[in-house]
Amino acid sequence: MPKCLVEVGGRRIIDYQLELLHSIESVRIVVGFMEEQVIEHVRRIRSDVVFVRNPEFRTTSNTHSLFLATRDLREAYFSIDGDLLIDPASFRAFLDACDGSRTVVGITASKTEEAVFVNLTPDGRSVARFARSPRTTHEWCGIACMSRVKMPERQSTFVYQVLEQDLPLAAQDILCYEVDTPDDLEFARKHFRPC
Repeated sequence: MPKCLVEVGGRRIIDYQLELLHSIESVRIVVGFMEEQVIEHVRRIRSDVVFVRNPEFRTTSNTHSLFLATRDLREAYFSIDGDLLIDPASFRAFLDACDGSRTVVGITASKTEEAVFVNLTPDGRSVARFARSPRTTHEWCGIACMSRVKMPERQSTFVYQVLEQDLPLAAQDILCYEVDTPDDLEFARKHFRPC
């Protein structure tokens, strides 16, 4: 099952995300694995979503998916991983921090098993470094407002590795839960409160 269709609190992860994005006019969702089920589910909730196919999802990284979704964009855009449960109030604060003139990276307290950890600048306002180890107090949560960031086509790198080229980058704390493993899912089910 695609992670965006996993149920938490009686709803699918993508249901919560679409609710957060209700005021965003242009929403694109990259689909690959079991794409028909994702498209069918999303269309029942929001008919104006544009679906971008990544038929090579098995052999490409999230960088290629983001490239496909944004290759024609000239303005700033938001990127949200499809496996995130996001606190609505902290997401609104993230949106307020994004004015389109700079890239803003969403960070959260470290809690997942397969995290990309961040080292913050001494003032705690910017990401100075991304790393898989050692564990730090914060991790990148897979949310970013990208300004003047072009994703390369067919790269085996991940999005955070592309962002590394422009460090330091503004950081904004977000309360969210990433669901990569069964333990992550159990943790999210215990702690996520959609309000």
